[in-house]
Amino acid sequence: MTAANPRRVALRVVLQVLQKGRSLDDSFREEWLRSLQMDGRDLGLAREIAFGLCRWYFALLELLRERLQKPLRERDRDIECVLLIGLYQLLVMRTESHAAVNETVKLARACNKKWASGLVNAVLRGVIRDGVRLDESAAARAYPDWMRDRIRADWGDSAEAVLVAGSQRPPMTLRVDTRRCEVETMIGSLAANGIVATPHALVDSAILLETPRDVTQLPGFEQGLLSVQDASAQLAARLLRCRPGARVLDACAAPGGKTAHLLQEYPAIEVDALDSSEPRLERLRQNLERIGQSARILVGDAASPAGWFDGRHYDAVLADLPCSASGVLRRHPDIKLLRRESDIAPLLEQQAGILQALWSVVAPGGRLLYSTCSIFRAENELQLERFLREHTDASEIALHEARWGELRPAGRQILTGRDNMDGFYYALLTKSAN
Repeated sequence: MTAANPRRVALRVVLQVLQKGRSLDDSFREEWLRSLQMDGRDLGLAREIAFGLCRWYFALLELLRERLQKPLRERDRDIECVLLIGLYQLLVMRTESHAAVNETVKLARACNKKWASGLVNAVLRGVIRDGVRLDESAAARAYPDWMRDRIRADWGDSAEAVLVAGSQRPPMTLRVDTRRCEVETMIGSLAANGIVATPHALVDSAILLETPRDVTQLPGFEQGLLSVQDASAQLAARLLRCRPGARVLDACAAPGGKTAHLLQEYPAIEVDALDSSEPRLERLRQNLERIGQSARILVGDAASPAGWFDGRHYDAVLADLPCSASGVLRRHPDIKLLRRESDIAPLLEQQAGILQALWSVVAPGGRLLYSTCSIFRAENELQLERFLREHTDASEIALHEARWGELRPAGRQILTGRDNMDGFYYALLTKSAN
């Protein structure tokens, strides 16, 4: 099967997610796709279908299986995906019925399975004939069972809103370098170019675009005045409250959004950016070059300071740790398909190990900001409560004055979708001076 049109590209990408465990972002960066030289409109359609199908996969799969007389075989996973692409176009994108059916039947034929086009035609026309619609609860069903159950157990009455928010398209949020350009000035510059943007209600460096755009075409991007970053992630730099001359470590730093913000927010600090992935650090270098900033780049495992720590302790450490990414499902919907319940216990152990290691490099009187893009309590407040019990030299600086998120027994939690923000968790710790 060639991959020359957007639906074929989307099918191939989704199959890579399902069969090879590849992320959507990695798949869309692969050489085979770049070699197609698709125009922006076609590439945008391919991304919309691939990302959207992953976002709604479990709800659409439930609907499809109700309408099949017998389950498809594993070797026909491609045809199942073709059917789901058709359902996504009909029920979520609201593509015109005739076009959605015809294009999906063509996609089935391209799979070289003669029987499949008849099945696809019958299923989709049946959905149209019966007036099938996704009800209000469909967004909350668009999750693997274990993930939905954990969110409900953690967040009770708030869970349904969180589930629905996690199945929506995210806003395109930008960070303005407020030391070089006022937010209102940037909004005016965008408006002069026909781009509607509004300031975020709670994060004064953040603006939201009414319609997503190619960021490289935005005025101010190449000059480093604008960067893509969700409002919740923009909170990290200011929470650290770095003093001039402070020595700061951004652990697990790549691809560098928070590193860049630290350098823009505190021009008189010294920053070390640590990550174990050399390819991801290359993206960090590119991001810093674009904004005209620099940091000392360290390649190493945050859990093993012996490989990178030079003995000079840090005044501030940003510990943005590996996590389930359950708070950013709307931006990375493939996580719904790729993450397993069995992943959580090893992640908790990894987080605890990194936190323990990073605490050892914090100077007396220094601060550590623990951060995840997770909404699972086990990765956040429960992890911090345990750490605080075990470390008598650690105390929490409670974020009482914050207007975002909700105060927890330890730290502060932002739930997905609240105030147009991704799900995020922060806890600020200080090490005793003696």
